[in-house]
Amino acid sequence: MADSVALSALDWWAEAGVDTLADESPRDWLAAAPAPVSTIPARGETIPVLPTPATSVQLPDTLEALRAFLLADAAIPGPANARIDASGDPASAIAVVVDMPETEDRASGNLLSGEVGALFDRMMGAIKLERGQFYLIPFSPTRPTTGRLGEALLKQLKPFLMRHLELAKPRKLLLLGDAPVQALLGRPAAKARDAEQSVSIGTLTVPTVATIHPRLVAMKREWRPLIWADLQRFEKL
Repeated sequence: MADSVALSALDWWAEAGVDTLADESPRDWLAAAPAPVSTIPARGETIPVLPTPATSVQLPDTLEALRAFLLADAAIPGPANARIDASGDPASAIAVVVDMPETEDRASGNLLSGEVGALFDRMMGAIKLERGQFYLIPFSPTRPTTGRLGEALLKQLKPFLMRHLELAKPRKLLLLGDAPVQALLGRPAAKARDAEQSVSIGTLTVPTVATIHPRLVAMKREWRPLIWADLQRFEKL
């Protein structure tokens, strides 16, 4: 109980903008903040893919070996017994990336197994896709206790996702939620979803659609038309 209360308090301070406990360097706290620079692309503009951070870990050369690595290696954040594997058909040429497992997924051992998963199945069914017809990949194989993936984890996990995609060789890519969208496209899903874009994966240039995660759509029904428009765009890729 004490741990959960402490984590909640830390989350609240993080949301409030507190990122350090002390600052030894003097600064002018009354100075005007610099004017914000807009990073939202115009409609139809292609979003550049950010470079993949370097990693010193030697990654496997086959998809089977990489999946085993992601489930067991200490280079991956989170306990090995809480990790969830990718699922579906990697030879389908369709890859769908979610940010992390849901709370219910640890008991089932499968991604998107609860109510959010049922909504996800209906979403994909609306564009005539069942789970065995695409490859479902978690950006993070484990779910952090905070339920969020911070900037440090995005940078740490991005090379593993890029290697995963390089070995799977999808011909089109659907990114669900802020973590994979932020890591690959450099902006939140809500800002990236309405732009034409592609991701460079090895020697391939893969057309990509970014959209809102089903768990958020489950909480805000008014977002359903947005994700439906994104799925229709993905179907036509």
